Amino acid sequence: MLSPQVLSKGDQSTVLRPDRLTTTEGRQITHIPLAAIQEVRPDGDTALTIVLTDGVTRRLTGGNAYAAAAFLTALTAALPEQRDPAGSALITTEDGGAVIKVWQMWAGGLALLAAYVGYVWWTGATHGDGMGFAAFFAAPGVLLGGLFTLAVFSSVQDRVILRRRGITVAATRHHHPNGKRASWYKYTDTSGNEHTTSYGSNRATAEIHVVYDAEKPQISAAVEPLYSTVVKHVLGGGVSLAILALGLWGVLAPYI
Repeated sequence: MLSPQVLSKGDQSTVLRPDRLTTTEGRQITHIPLAAIQEVRPDGDTALTIVLTDGVTRRLTGGNAYAAAAFLTALTAALPEQRDPAGSALITTEDGGAVIKVWQMWAGGLALLAAYVGYVWWTGATHGDGMGFAAFFAAPGVLLGGLFTLAVFSSVQDRVILRRRGITVAATRHHHPNGKRASWYKYTDTSGNEHTTSYGSNRATAEIHVVYDAEKPQISAAVEPLYSTVVKHVLGGGVSLAILALGLWGVLAPYI
């Protein structure tokens, strides 16, 4: 079974489902039944125009010509023989909730970069080149150290939860349809839902033991000796805190 084709650019993405197109643009999600589409036309090299059965048109944007051509082929082949003349009256929309737009991500990233450059420049100008050089590495150190520390804390929290209400199962190595071995294992929870885990992906065994959260089965971990878990998290936490501490020292030292 082929994966659904997606045509996307910027804040707009359109997924070709078996019976409809689902377009997400900002907060709005639009569902267009395939039976309401009369035809699909290329619109330049990277976009498509769909013509509904009542003559209304809609434009779908893509990132490159190959994606647009592949989507055009797939959508044309998926259109049913029987169309509904109601056209745009069959379209439904829903509010997908708050989303972060692409321009907002760029604006936030540029603002952080400008603040970082300004901080390094000001530190060097007011406290000497040596402190400016230290500040250049200190700010990323605070960010990385903070992220690593949060990751270790989250992992420890998951392990504590799994100790308290974990269910252990045998997860089997997944294989692709062509027989090639995948790099992950899969398991089924007590509700019959299948999950995958990358734990033990470097192992050659056909199965590994996995413990998952009885209330949130998507949270799981490979079963391993307690000392191995403790050593791994102590070392990881120590390194993370050391990076964070060095970063904070570099950031605060010029001003203390």
